[in-house]
Amino acid sequence: MLGLGIDVVEIARIERLLARTPEFAERYFTAGERARCASLHRGVRPYALMFAVKEAFLKAIGTGVLGGVALEHIEVELTGRDAALRLGASAQSALVARGAARTWVSVAEDDARAWAAVVIDA
Repeated sequence: MLGLGIDVVEIARIERLLARTPEFAERYFTAGERARCASLHRGVRPYALMFAVKEAFLKAIGTGVLGGVALEHIEVELTGRDAALRLGASAQSALVARGAARTWVSVAEDDARAWAAVVIDA
């Protein structure tokens, strides 16, 4: 294991951001992610889970949210209690710079929060 990132997001916070700032979704989520969220008919919950995955990934690679990898360059596909990542050029470069080649993602949620854990390894 080369890195571990964990993140917790309050679902209500994401709901407020989406209501108050419509461009939030376009800025931080890919067109594919937005389409999948709409097709799931689960409100803002998928957005909260995906946001948590993105932040957990950035922690796992050691850059954090201010480290130069844009959240929209990390695409998340939710698959039950797991998620798959598709990385854009800057995210893939940051992963490789850590010496990593694979990511492992797990997600969970309750009524108020969404959690994500990302492990990177060689």
